[in-house]
Amino acid sequence: MSYNTLKRIGVSIPDSVLKELQWLVPGRKRSNYIVRAVEEKLEGEKKTRLREEMIKGYNANAETDASMAEEWRYLEEETEQFVEIKEPKKRSYRRK
Repeated sequence: MSYNTLKRIGVSIPDSVLKELQWLVPGRKRSNYIVRAVEEKLEGEKKTRLREEMIKGYNANAETDASMAEEWRYLEEETEQFVEIKEPKKRSYRRK
């Protein structure tokens, strides 16, 4: 993973978490490990927020969508009466 600009920050973490990190991840790879963990967490948060915004939008438009569907229902039923759906003829592939 390559970054154009890196910034150094100070982060406080519990001693138990630091010990696990030191035990599992070699010293020279810890920064990269932490960056990847933060990126994964941020991506999950973005997906959660997007999902919540979509639900809000669906709920806000639910009444309008239901009334539009009701308006079109009669047209769809009327169309079904006049349109005949023909099934393709079944072909026999037996040798003669």
